[in-house]
Amino acid sequence: PGDRDDFKIAIICALPLEANIVSALFDRKWDGRWYGKAAGDSNVYLFGLIGHHNVVLAHMPNMGKVAAASAAVGLRASFQKINLALVVGICGGASLGEHHTEIFLGDVVVSEGIIQYDFGRQFPNNRFVRKHSPQDNLPRPNPEIRATIAKLRADHWLQGKVSGHLHDLQQKFSAEVTYPGPSEDILFNPTYQHKHQSSECTICFGSNGRGDVCDTALGLSCEQLECDQQGVVFRRRSTQPLAASAEWKPAVHFGLFASGDTVMKSGKDRDDIAARDGVIAFEMEGAGVLENLPGTLVIKGICDYADSHKSKKWQPYAAATATAVTKAFLEEW
Repeated sequence: PGDRDDFKIAIICALPLEANIVSALFDRKWDGRWYGKAAGDSNVYLFGLIGHHNVVLAHMPNMGKVAAASAAVGLRASFQKINLALVVGICGGASLGEHHTEIFLGDVVVSEGIIQYDFGRQFPNNRFVRKHSPQDNLPRPNPEIRATIAKLRADHWLQGKVSGHLHDLQQKFSAEVTYPGPSEDILFNPTYQHKHQSSECTICFGSNGRGDVCDTALGLSCEQLECDQQGVVFRRRSTQPLAASAEWKPAVHFGLFASGDTVMKSGKDRDDIAARDGVIAFEMEGAGVLENLPGTLVIKGICDYADSHKSKKWQPYAAATATAVTKAFLEEW
């Protein structure tokens, strides 16, 4: 590429883990010293080639809508020809997708729209009303992005392509991005809380139905708290036999993202918002980028179920599956 105007596609990652895995699928990497950036742009960039596209990868300083908006503003100042911004990484998932399709950890969600679920009015008695006016809603993807999504939806070979790119990543990262296994994919009933299950904790066990949880429990794993398997939701796909992690093919879902500045860690609120707004995944950066770069698409792998039982165990694999779908998308762009 001769200069910054030769870069039409940007990938934005909130976490170093995400950016590291995305950069591993670059077919070539360019020396960033040749391109520089605009005055006042605080972003850090990596330059490379994916397929026949010159791509600039932006590293965000931290998570959230404000940081994402700032990154998008800097990106727009330095790379004025960008027409596609991909927000790639990890997210929390609802338990069901389009047509009540089951969603599992490691599956990938491609955005067909973004809803700011925390943008609205707070009333007494914990009643929250999201703003719905046309001025308050974010625009849906532009026609070119929608056409590419439609093409991917109809591509019977998509899952095979994604699996191929995922295999390439697993060869580069070895055990770091392998599939953790179906036994580690556990969805709890939304009312089953992540807390001490014994009478030793008077806050968790003695809350008289109020659902109180002590601060200590918030930082402990399900294993440490001995979360009861009786609280686990039975699902069909989780019972299918799996011979080896390399044979597992993550599903690709298309639908709405809920974007906000809050990490969703409540199964009940997750399900309420999913039912109210029709969203199938939760993340924190898409809205901030879309407000500043109209040609924005979110592609994220599901690393938890956006409930109180979430852990970081699935993050590397979910980032890898999202990266694999991103490369498959760019091959069609």
